Amino acid sequence: MQVFRNFRLRLGRRRWPFFLLLCSLVAVRPCWLGSEGSSLRGRRGAFLAAATSLVGSEGAQALVKGNAPPKDYGLGKGLKTIGPADCRSRVECEELGRQREEEQYGEGGAAKERTFKVTKSGARYKDMKPGNEKDGVAKAGDDLKIKYRVMRSGKRSYDGLSGEATTLFSLGYGEDEGPKDATLNAPVGEGKFVKALDEGLVGMAVGGVRRVQVRPDYSLGWKKPGKCAEAIGAVGMVAGLPGGGAEMESACLDTSLLPQPVDWDAKRRFERRFDESLIVEAELVGLGK
Repeated sequence: MQVFRNFRLRLGRRRWPFFLLLCSLVAVRPCWLGSEGSSLRGRRGAFLAAATSLVGSEGAQALVKGNAPPKDYGLGKGLKTIGPADCRSRVECEELGRQREEEQYGEGGAAKERTFKVTKSGARYKDMKPGNEKDGVAKAGDDLKIKYRVMRSGKRSYDGLSGEATTLFSLGYGEDEGPKDATLNAPVGEGKFVKALDEGLVGMAVGGVRRVQVRPDYSLGWKKPGKCAEAIGAVGMVAGLPGGGAEMESACLDTSLLPQPVDWDAKRRFERRFDESLIVEAELVGLGK
């Protein structure tokens, strides 16, 4: 019966004639099968001979050898044709995709959908509220008076700037320690701020609110370049793994770059998130010391 099932699977539309032939072999005993004491081996031999004549030599070869799969079929299909990546982060890949879309479809494509601008180092910024240029516009080297919020971008932030965000720490809004109208006074464009803000705050008008995306890559944020994490070997000993260990990522935080949190809780939150892509929402209160 196992032989019958194998042949039935390969016959396709010819299975019904084959099934009728099998029934005739089982129900009616032909003369060439011999007496009732004929062995099962003889019957199987006759059965195989009749099946071979029905299927043909081509079907028998397919049953034994099978069919070769198409070229480049299965796991890893098409991977050999993919070249090296042209971008190293999600934000950089999105920017590269918009550039290629603009090259392909012109200014009527992705260019009109973009609602943010990009600095020379690749930091994104977007004006949430326009200021009054008559009151002054920030230039490189000017002393700024700003209130700000450092935030994590939400799930609906399609461009890294828009949508709701969760505040890590702030200044001037009464959300953390310090007076409600406190401001951060520092020169812009001289390395006091993180690089993304040093470039992204230039051009703001007094009274305006601007969001700047601060990424950890390309030295745009607070993360120190290179291998900066401190090894903690005692963790492996406590866990019973003498060769194991851990690294303290907070050692990569550059506390000399503004803005920085003031109270203890905000510092702990910031130490866990500084190496992510964050948003700084700054409000330019005025110019000068």
